[in-house]
Amino acid sequence: MDQVALTLGADSGWTYLGGDEEARKDLEVVVRAFDQDVQFTIGTGADAPGTEPVTVPNGEGRRLVGRHFFVRPATAGSPCRITQRGL
Repeated sequence: MDQVALTLGADSGWTYLGGDEEARKDLEVVVRAFDQDVQFTIGTGADAPGTEPVTVPNGEGRRLVGRHFFVRPATAGSPCRITQRGL
């Protein structure tokens, strides 16, 4: 499974990582944070998250299971890097 690196902007808005509405089973996605903590969550559609976010501490990773995945910096004001695997 490939790992993809992304840079999140300095704003506090959600970035849609991707998903699959028609998958037979839920997807497993792992996000790893660099530079600062990030918030990671899932949703039932691509338009907006639908659950309480999980905080991914700087230098660590978290795994979520769902259909659509979103991420944002925990603190707005500076960009940060993440990697995601599973989409």
